[in-house]
Amino acid sequence: MLIPKQKPKAIITDVDSTLTERTTWYELTERLGASPYEHASLFRKFLEGEISYKQVKKDLFKLWNVNGPIHKDKLIKIFNEIPLRGEAFSLINKLKEDDYTLCLISGSIEMFIAEIAKKFKVNHYYGNSIFHFDENGYWTDLEYTKDEKCLKVEQFEDFLEKTGFKAEECIAIGDSENDLGIFGKIPGIVVNPKSDLLKELAWQEVKYLPRVLQLLESI
Repeated sequence: MLIPKQKPKAIITDVDSTLTERTTWYELTERLGASPYEHASLFRKFLEGEISYKQVKKDLFKLWNVNGPIHKDKLIKIFNEIPLRGEAFSLINKLKEDDYTLCLISGSIEMFIAEIAKKFKVNHYYGNSIFHFDENGYWTDLEYTKDEKCLKVEQFEDFLEKTGFKAEECIAIGDSENDLGIFGKIPGIVVNPKSDLLKELAWQEVKYLPRVLQLLESI
């Protein structure tokens, strides 16, 4: 467990199931008219090595395209309709009002994270899955990094390099095991933890986002 030694200047926050109610991937699959349970089953088989990356992409696109090819505009519309936690808006707005620099680092879809960053007017953001489109704007492919934990650390280090902040000037907010790497580098606040390992590593645990503000004020 890392404990803050000074008041932070930057807040590094996860998005999926931290600022959102549900996992974005399953929200997307459901809104495309497909089964999030089938999606979860395919992804589990991929993670456990039962099927290859090439095969899971093929199966997932077959699932997503159940109602026909998917245009970029449709995805943007869906991403903007995905609900955030009610307290997410007040948290982000208050952090900005208090002059914290915010950075979104998520294992979720980069395109979705870009829409969230635009909504909150956050300049620094990173996602994982990168979508590719054909010349007519239809979704044709994606790039996914399996080791989300290491990717998040690399993205955090990129944020430090670009902004000039030091690690000790940052605090992280997250909820799952892909946040373990960042929580191992800076003090972390875990929100409704899905991982006992992350819970053990966290500086503090909260159930509701407004509690984050109280913790920051106590430093």
